[in-house]
Amino acid sequence: MQSSTKVIPKFDKFKFLDVAVISGLVIVSILIRTVNMLAFPQSVNEFDPWYLFYNALLIAQSGGNWYAVPPDVHGWFPWGYFIELGNTIGLPWLVSLFSLPFYGQFGSNAVYTVAVLSDILLDGLGVVAAFLAIDVITENRIGAYIAAAIVAVSPSLTYKNLLGGLPKTSWGGVFVLFSIYFVTLAIKRKNPLYGIPAGIMIFLANITWGGYTYIDLSLAISAFLLVLLNKNDEITAKTLTILAVTSAFLTSLAPNNIGFMSGLAHGLSLLVIPLFLYIELYIRQIIPKEILDSKNILIGAAIVFILALGILGLAALGKSPIPSRYYAIVNPFYQFSVPIDRTVAEYIPQPVTAMIQDFGISLFLSIIGMYFVITRRAQLPGLWLLILGVASIYGTSEQPYLFNYTAYIVAALAGLGVAEIANRFAESKSRGIRIAPLIMLGIIGVSLLADAGISMEISYEPTAIYNAATSFLTTNYAWISALDWINHNTPKNAFILSWWDYGYWIEVVGNRSVIDENNTLNGTQIKLMAEMFLNNESFAVNVLESDFHLYPYGSPNYTIPVYIVAYDAVTQYISSSGQSVWFIGYPTNFPGEFIGYTTSLGDIAKAMGAMTIIAGYNMYSYVNFTYVNETATTLAEAGQTQLASIVANSLPMAWTPKAYNSLIVNMFIEGVQALNQGPVQAPFSISLSQLSSALGGNATLINPSGILPNVVLPYFRPVYISLYPVTAEPAVGGEAIVYIIVVVYQFVEPNVILPLIIQENGTTINT
Repeated sequence: MQSSTKVIPKFDKFKFLDVAVISGLVIVSILIRTVNMLAFPQSVNEFDPWYLFYNALLIAQSGGNWYAVPPDVHGWFPWGYFIELGNTIGLPWLVSLFSLPFYGQFGSNAVYTVAVLSDILLDGLGVVAAFLAIDVITENRIGAYIAAAIVAVSPSLTYKNLLGGLPKTSWGGVFVLFSIYFVTLAIKRKNPLYGIPAGIMIFLANITWGGYTYIDLSLAISAFLLVLLNKNDEITAKTLTILAVTSAFLTSLAPNNIGFMSGLAHGLSLLVIPLFLYIELYIRQIIPKEILDSKNILIGAAIVFILALGILGLAALGKSPIPSRYYAIVNPFYQFSVPIDRTVAEYIPQPVTAMIQDFGISLFLSIIGMYFVITRRAQLPGLWLLILGVASIYGTSEQPYLFNYTAYIVAALAGLGVAEIANRFAESKSRGIRIAPLIMLGIIGVSLLADAGISMEISYEPTAIYNAATSFLTTNYAWISALDWINHNTPKNAFILSWWDYGYWIEVVGNRSVIDENNTLNGTQIKLMAEMFLNNESFAVNVLESDFHLYPYGSPNYTIPVYIVAYDAVTQYISSSGQSVWFIGYPTNFPGEFIGYTTSLGDIAKAMGAMTIIAGYNMYSYVNFTYVNETATTLAEAGQTQLASIVANSLPMAWTPKAYNSLIVNMFIEGVQALNQGPVQAPFSISLSQLSSALGGNATLINPSGILPNVVLPYFRPVYISLYPVTAEPAVGGEAIVYIIVVVYQFVEPNVILPLIIQENGTTINT
């Protein structure tokens, strides 16, 4: 009888611990970023994600075939936009693939659900990617746990990674970390085939985020540093070769401009990096020993010479070697020469304090991590992480839109720093020094708990479309109501004008063609829209007829119906005697007692600020800076600092005669007057003496001499007004009710009478 030996697999308690800890952090990450599910209805969030959802829907309708996606005929009327020409197609493609099994039964609802819930998957993958990357680089699970925990509770990630956020840059960051993980495995296990999954991750990063220039250049610089530090070897070169071939091949399958032969930024150019490493290995073998020590200097000089020739050659051809978005990071003064960039918050440089607020203690720990990369982890994965960290931190300081990508890199570097500190302490034989890691981890733990609290607070907010793009932590259906009306009550071929922030909402939810979208692809039409809003009605009519060959309803030349949409807050003041007047804007000292001063949260503020900059107009022609500054100074000198602050912050409403004559201001005045619930009172129409009297209880905020005359725009008639309350608050001599208002006007011949529909807090009023 033969004996048999039963092999019992060895139980690895540390692997079990890893699974338990990382699973717990994944759950924490998901719970933090789904807090708003408990209080608010869910939808696709913000503005850009609506367009990504729209792309996903078009791809799903084509059966997941991203080559067959029709052009976006609604964007940038009358031009349209071929969506497959942009890198925005990658993330929608993945969303469509995950929704296809359910698309036959649930249709567009399946795509919508996957789009909204996809960030749950992102939250989990981000935690796992940070852990794996640092665990394999440092072989220290403490540092890996810290990296994963930072990702799990990061406030900077919570801003964009809420449900429905579809953050392209976050997906790019996660895939880059996975690529670093597989490259490290390839080098440590001496198996270049790990370059295949690493290349797949780079492919996914490129098609979801589109930051291939950033990824490839950082990898190239890392390879250059690897050579300078004499750390290059054959395994690294082979791994990068397989990575480059895999990534280039897969990316070649993507439609159009991010494909294989798309240019120098990607595709074949990625193969230059391993080619450079092979050349260095070959040179190392053939050059005489007496000049071997000078090899790196010679290689460096040769690369600088080649780059200089390339830059000079491109300059001679009149082309920039750096894409404009990245050039704005390298040269922060450049973006101030581009009017649109000066008005976009995500492109405006931020101070160090904002960086610390975004990244917390991980920012400081990442700097320690960078030091240890140079001194102890100078292999390709560590160097790549170092270059990514330096570039992303600097890039985010110049253009904050990168912060939710940078958060992943900073977290990884922070974990690396903690791992190396822990290793140093572990190597020490002093008992006192061994207590130091516990103190360090305690400080980090307290910081991460604070970050978790901040993240939960950030997460507790409705999606932008459900609170009418305001900062109020409440639902408001003004925009949803207006978009629903546009979708169901305007002709299918209607052309809608609005400020570019709302272009995607109108295009996707309203399902209509728009003059501009929430991107900067067509600065000419964004500028044209600014000019139309800031000039009088006749200017807008001329633009529509001369530039777009569109004519008013009722004209013999009428072909396409044209509508114009604007939104802001308005305040109804009801005195204690029952008299009602309206103010454009919301109380400047909201939610304090209303004293007659308002400011703007919508198109009025944008008109007096961003629109004037983009149009190239003098802001002082629209806003009376002199009056506001002198009044605020007088009040401050008199010791009334709070009132001085209120006056100063009411600046967008200090209109000059030119502002009063603008289309945007007249649209709001006429729209509120059309409610027939009281007249509209001019901003800054309450004198300081009247205010003092009112504060003393002797008067109201109503000033008969400040009541504005009725406005009737002959060529633009209000056809729909959406009015939803935010809240009621006490006011001097009465009560104030703050509303969000969306007005829709139609382009018509004078004297054409159209019915006006008013939707007030869910109740429809036909006039």
